[in-house]
Order: sequence, then structure tokens, then C-alpha cells
Amino acid sequence: MKKLIVALSVLGSMVQVAQADNVGSSFGALMTAQSLAQGRAALGGRLGVADATSFVGSLGYGFSNSADGRVKLGLAGDDLSESELILGADAKWQETRAYEANPQGQVVRTKSPFDFAIGPFFEWFKADYDEGIVRGSTAVTQLGVQAVGSYPVRLNSGGSLSPYARINARNEWLNVEASDALGNSVSGSDSQIALGLNGGVAWRPRASAVSLYGEFQVDGNNGVFFGIDYLLAR
Repeated sequence: MKKLIVALSVLGSMVQVAQADNVGSSFGALMTAQSLAQGRAALGGRLGVADATSFVGSLGYGFSNSADGRVKLGLAGDDLSESELILGADAKWQETRAYEANPQGQVVRTKSPFDFAIGPFFEWFKADYDEGIVRGSTAVTQLGVQAVGSYPVRLNSGGSLSPYARINARNEWLNVEASDALGNSVSGSDSQIALGLNGGVAWRPRASAVSLYGEFQVDGNNGVFFGIDYLLAR
């Protein structure tokens, strides 16, 4: 009988998962299509004010003048006192550039209408719960591809303002485990295809190593995200 109670509890959790909206990203996008220069690194901080509040630190690195990647680590949860660890990573390849340097070292306009990049991303988190009779956990793994478009607008005062948008397609794997006080346990899993959209703007002051970001996100974890990147010296 108790095994049946546990099984029904897990089944109920899976039904709720299946009926729920997309899980969504805990990190947001907070990036333009422009890649980091080869050998350059950037430290970042992110704050998400969404269905789940998140605090994240990131480290980005330029593998070439057209490819970079980031690793991300933080906390997320509905209640800040019960936040869970979240992990993530992404990479992108810049396909087009609105501006580039000519052989004389001058930055000139290209034929491309905007910067565009594409690449993979990964996210993971695990949340524990305790309903008294039943204890368990839910783990979510997301793996997908993202496309980013942006355009740098040069300001008269110096620096740049870059509107950007990201669309992503991903698979979300959900795993639920539950057990009772007598050691009876059961588990279940599900997966779903999901889409997400981010839109925002990045501001970089003149001759500054700092970039500031603000964006909205619509993908299941809906809300606004803010970020800062600091470009490290070589």
C-alpha cells in the first residue's frame, strides 16, 4: 500500500510537469552576437527577476576571433531561502559582422545588416522537496541551440548601444524521484521540446572594459534579467 502511495505521488508530480509550461532558462541570454577576441576573457554577474529568481556568475573566453564560450554557476528558486544550485554553459560562432577592421586598422561598415551568431547551450538544476510523507527531487537538464542577432549603434558620446535578440530551441529532460519514510521509492522521467525568446540591449561606455545588459525573457521562466561583464586584461 505504501509503495502505491509513493507511486501515485510521483505519478502526480509527472502529470503536473507534463501539464506545466516550459521550464525555461534560469540564466537568460545577456549577450550580443559579437564574440570575444581570441585569448580574451570576461567575468560576469547576472540577476534574474522572473518566475524563479536567480543569481549567477559567469566566465567567458574567446577561442578565436569568431568563437567564444561561457560557463555559468549560480542559485535559483522561488524562495531565496531555498535556492538550488544551477549550472550552465554555452558557445557561439559569429557568422556575420556589421563592422570589421580593414587592412589599415580602421573599423568600417560591411555588407551585413547586423551581427549574427549561432551555437549550443546547456543548463542543469536539481530541486529537492519534502511533502511530509513523501520526499523527493526533480532534476531538469536542457540542451539546445541558440541564434543571436545584434547591431552595435555608435554613440556620439563614445561607446556603443547594441540591441539584441536571441531565439533558442531545446529539449528539456525532467527526472523525478520520490521515497517514503520506510525506504520505498519510485522514479519517473519525461522530456519535451521547447522554444524561448530573449530581447534586450547592451551598453558599453567609451573606452571601458565594462558592458551592462538588460533584457526580457519569454520561455517558461518569464521575467527580466540584468547583467554586467568585465573584460579582463590580457
